[in-house]
Amino acid sequence: MVDNISFSVHNWEVVGFSGLQGAGRTELAMSIFGRSYGTDISGEIYLNGKKVELKTPEQAIHNKIAYVTEDRKTNGLILGESIRFNTTLARLDKVCNNGIIDSTAEKKAAEQMTEEMGTKTPSIEQMIGNLSGGNQQKALLGKWMFSEPDVLILDEPTRGIDVGAKYDIYCLINQMVDNGKSVIMISSEMPELIGMCDRIYIMNEGELCGEVEAKNTTQEEIMSYIISTGN
Repeated sequence: MVDNISFSVHNWEVVGFSGLQGAGRTELAMSIFGRSYGTDISGEIYLNGKKVELKTPEQAIHNKIAYVTEDRKTNGLILGESIRFNTTLARLDKVCNNGIIDSTAEKKAAEQMTEEMGTKTPSIEQMIGNLSGGNQQKALLGKWMFSEPDVLILDEPTRGIDVGAKYDIYCLINQMVDNGKSVIMISSEMPELIGMCDRIYIMNEGELCGEVEAKNTTQEEIMSYIISTGN
């Protein structure tokens, strides 16, 4: 699925991954987040120059890595539960005392993240499944921002949402980078990658086939890397 890939991402930087469907971008992201697939799995991850073991999502979260899945309705959110319930799921330890959820702390956290993400909802008790796609995505981002990540992996972060919600999410990404964090963005929309990223890695059939500076590239150049390695 992913073969011999090596890349870097720095503080204050958005690094993008482009490629056709099936290129292995999601598998790469999930492997970093502690959920690898396949056999003969090997690789090393370094954070701030130190090697870390990320064999499970729990270990990734503990090391301040967050992964916003491309499938928010299946893998990202529990649609039959409230915004309050969903917001703290990735870091329940922050709102628990001796294994018991502090409802006051949980409510405060949900209200804070809802406000920061700009999620439009009548209440934090609103069921996630009743929100629009854009507001579901903001709630999902709020869930992971509550975990206080230093590295945020975004897999198709604006898929299926309207232009206004896209703009809001772009602003949130820029804000995170301005705070010295690192963002890895996977997107099928080349204009989005070119507009948001500092550097773009290009994948095809599980391998890296190119790296470009976003400000100096074009959609045609990115496609040329994919086509040249597909022959």
